[in-house]
Amino acid sequence: MNFGIYIHIPFCDTGCNYCHFITTRLEGGVADRYCRGLVRELRAYFATAAAGGVADSVYFGGGTPSIVSAELIGGILEACRELIPFTPDCEITLEANPGTVTDAKVEAYVEMGINRVSLGAQSFDPQELDLIGRSHTAMEIGQSLELLRRHAIRNVNLDLMLGLPSQTALHWHSTLQRAVQLDPDHISVYMLDLDGDAPLSRLIERGVCKVPEDDDVSEWYLATIDFLGAAGFEQYEISNFARPGFQCRHNLKYWMRNPVLGFGVGSHSHDGASRYANDASVTDYLEAVEEGRSPVRWKGSMEKAQELEETLFLGLRLNRGLDWLKLQQRYSSERLAVTEVFLADMARNGIVEWQDNIIRLTPRGMLLSNEVFREFV
Repeated sequence: MNFGIYIHIPFCDTGCNYCHFITTRLEGGVADRYCRGLVRELRAYFATAAAGGVADSVYFGGGTPSIVSAELIGGILEACRELIPFTPDCEITLEANPGTVTDAKVEAYVEMGINRVSLGAQSFDPQELDLIGRSHTAMEIGQSLELLRRHAIRNVNLDLMLGLPSQTALHWHSTLQRAVQLDPDHISVYMLDLDGDAPLSRLIERGVCKVPEDDDVSEWYLATIDFLGAAGFEQYEISNFARPGFQCRHNLKYWMRNPVLGFGVGSHSHDGASRYANDASVTDYLEAVEEGRSPVRWKGSMEKAQELEETLFLGLRLNRGLDWLKLQQRYSSERLAVTEVFLADMARNGIVEWQDNIIRLTPRGMLLSNEVFREFV
């Protein structure tokens, strides 16, 4: 089976106040040291483990990979190609913030084979961008996308966020309109998801800013599905919309439970038989790889029950849904019988729908997906 490679680049200078990803400031020579360590991890892993296939997707996530020099990104990709075979059409994605890409960088990206860029736009409203701590302007979103187009990177995603502080129905519709006018190939729409440690959570608690009501955000989300559909973007997952032929191959691997091997601080992997994750501290990660030790901090094998749980809550994220007949052929009838009772009740309440053997979430079910998924775990 083809597999994906995930590379975590933790460096970020933005400091968004909602972010809960593993990030650190780009200071001194830490990027050079980190990327050397990442290559050491890659070489150590593939010296002892057979990949068992070819890579058809590589994803540089972060952080903000685009603030690291193109030479360092290229060195990591070169090491990957030395160690594992790539398919001729391998999808190679780099996350970037608007305003951090230049002509020289994009030229280098194209030369090294990067063919997809995901721009963290989040919003086109200046007040919203300011309230969440973004360092780019709305104008820079369009400028960066135009620059990518100029260098023949056709496959571009725009990340947008729904439910931001001060956001109104008018603001959100304006953001959607401006995103579509830029003619990207893929749009991701994520609802603001805060934990207690996020600085934005404390600002909201103190009344410094206010987020929209849940019912309003729900209405905007349902309207977004219709708006993007009319503009030629097919929804294929709860948060993701693409023009025909531009679904994100790498992210589909997560939802379909295909193997993805993660490298770098805090990265997670699924090799088909087990899941494991690296150290979440940059210091601990670098100490491990520089001393020749594995940076993996936990690992667990996949039992049938856990495999079924994951298949249900990941597969139902996709608009294509799940084939119930195939599930019956693979998993315990006793466990599926319990699940079927629950899903039948959800169908009566308009949260899921059955068509022949296919079960999928309805648009209302997508809004309540977390509540549905909790029943499987």
